[in-house]
Amino acid sequence: MPTITFKVSAEEARVIRARARASKSPSISEFLRKVALQEPAPQKRVLVKDKLTGVMVDATPGPVVSDEQVRAALADFP
Repeated sequence: MPTITFKVSAEEARVIRARARASKSPSISEFLRKVALQEPAPQKRVLVKDKLTGVMVDATPGPVVSDEQVRAALADFP
């Protein structure tokens, strides 16, 4: 079985150990596997009524896009 090793600060180690204990995991390794390999929970959709049209629209937060990303995407746009 492969082994993954990584370094953490003393504070990070304390937090990881405390969370592993709180989750009642049998070991820190099992806790980290469970956390790292779990599927993300599906995001709940947020529907709101548009004030102008009265139509229900999806207002679920999406990824944040920076100004630099927008400029880069539009750089080749005529």
